[in-house]
Amino acid sequence: MKTDFLKERAENFLRDANFAISEKRWNSAAFYLEQACQLYLKYYIFKELKDFPKVHDLDELLEVLGEAYSLSKREIERFRKENAIVISALNQAYITARYLPVEFTENQVKEMKNFTKRLIKLLKKVSEK
Repeated sequence: MKTDFLKERAENFLRDANFAISEKRWNSAAFYLEQACQLYLKYYIFKELKDFPKVHDLDELLEVLGEAYSLSKREIERFRKENAIVISALNQAYITARYLPVEFTENQVKEMKNFTKRLIKLLKKVSEK
């Protein structure tokens, strides 16, 4: 199975998020950032395991990432703990940005974007080991 499409779609969602941010469409940006994170995680998991979990929860995907790359539980837990609020907001964006009357703020979306950058950096780091 060719998996580059996962990375390409992640990059497309990241571009879509940046465009939504430029138009101050915070809910769309939050959704696109969640999708980018989810697909980046699945891409890097697939690179190592030749499969990926069919879930969307970022915490679960981070756990699988840790197992796939033999990261210490402590390292993944630290990353998750340091980013718990934004991970929760991104998980929430998966559903609420589309179906519920929840509004994400500019500050929340900026933090989501910063988290996405940190996640990409972590993914590149672990895949180089």
